[in-house]
Parts: sequence; C-alpha cells; structure tokens
Amino acid sequence: MKRPFFREYKGILLPDDGDRPAEQWNIGVTGLGRSVGTTFVASSLAFYLQSKGKTLTFCQCLHPKEGRSLLYDEAAMDQRFSNRKFEDIYIRLAENAPVRGIVNMEKGIHWILPTPEDREKGVRLDEQQRMRLINCARGNIAMFDLSAEDEWNSLLPDMDFIVAVCDPLPSRLIACTERFKLLKRLELSGRTVVWVCNKVNNGISRRQIASYLKTKDIIWVPGFDPALIYADEFVCRFHWENEEIRNNLLEIFTKVSLKMGV
Repeated sequence: MKRPFFREYKGILLPDDGDRPAEQWNIGVTGLGRSVGTTFVASSLAFYLQSKGKTLTFCQCLHPKEGRSLLYDEAAMDQRFSNRKFEDIYIRLAENAPVRGIVNMEKGIHWILPTPEDREKGVRLDEQQRMRLINCARGNIAMFDLSAEDEWNSLLPDMDFIVAVCDPLPSRLIACTERFKLLKRLELSGRTVVWVCNKVNNGISRRQIASYLKTKDIIWVPGFDPALIYADEFVCRFHWENEEIRNNLLEIFTKVSLKMGV
C-alpha cells in the first residue's frame, strides 16, 4: 500500500559501541488482553521519554504470525528505511546469528520490530531466543511492548517497571480476569506496576474500574477520535507526532514518569 511519507527531523543517536549504560531501566508495557491499545501507549510513552533526553530502545515482543498488526507496518518502516537497511533482529535471533551492535535508529529511538518477512516465514522465537531479544536492547531505557500471549509472561519478572493497559469495556475486563490476577500478583510481590485505563470516555464508570483493578491509583488515557488514528497511518506518522494526541498525553505521561522515577 503506497502512503506518503515525509521526514521531519533527526533524533539523537545511541552510542555505537554496543555497551549498556551504567543504569538501564527495563519497562514492560503489556495489556490485560489484545487490542486494548498497548502499542499505542508503549510507543507514545517511548517518544515522551526520548523527548526528555533519554537514550531508548523500543522492542515489540510478539509472534508475528499470530494475526496482530505490526508496528513496522503502522509506522511505514519500509519507507523510513528506504535508503538504508532495517536490520531484522527477529530473524537473526531465529537463526541464532549475532545481534550485538545492530541499530535501527529512527526519530532518536532504536527500533527492534518483527517485520512482514518474519510473518511470512512464520518466525517464532523460543524461550532462549526471547531472552536474547531482551538482552540486545540498550540505552537509558529499554521499552518492551509485550504481547498478552502466555509465552511472553516469563519476561515480566525481568522488567523494572510494568505498565498494565486495560480497555474499560466491562466484557473485556471480565474476559481478562486471569491475566489481571497474574499482573496483580507481580505487583503484590514488589514489582512497580502502573495501571493505565485506555480509551476513556463519558460512558465508563471509573468507580467500577477502580474496584475491578483493586486500586484507585490509575492513569486515565482518553479515547481519541478514530479519525486521528486512521489519519496518522495514512500519512505514515507516529501517533506521538500528531499534535492533538501529543498535547493530550503530555501531562498524563509526566505522571507515569514520576511514578516510575525515570
């Protein structure tokens, strides 16, 4: 699908030596289920933290053939990297090839993303390869967009912070009860969990959502007009680059950042 893409600015660069900084925070963003807006929250939060001067890696963690849309396609990475090579770290890991020192820099962020080629080839990382995926991320912050699939749950204890995203629709919350229990157990064990209610609108009951999540300490992210989301993809724009979306998220993500201390 041919979409117009225009480059607007260049971001900061990660160091090229492949070494981790003295202090690196792993942030895992995961949903209570599928299609709750996890990637929207994770990618936008990544841009917010990068705008504060953090060096950052963003890693989308999923099995490409599971039918989910890929951030690679949403952000038109094929066009962004039309004059340079996007290094497919997923396929390198699947082939047990070295990944040290590989950088896909765009907008000041290093991107580790499954690609359409990975989906076509049915790439599926095993447990050891998933651990290598986590270890090849570097920067002040490593942001992991973790699929709600059970196989990725083993990575949650390796996160310094967990951002748990939910859709406030009651039927979706009820369907995700077991995953909620998993994340609540991690929180009760001492892990910092930031609860994010996405797609907030006038029809929801915040009291009932707080009762379900067993906390009043919730970050509320407004539901945006779908026209904004669609328009961003049609012009190959990250949602954070949409001024209306960015302006609505700035104060919200400031609260998230303060909760995590990053």
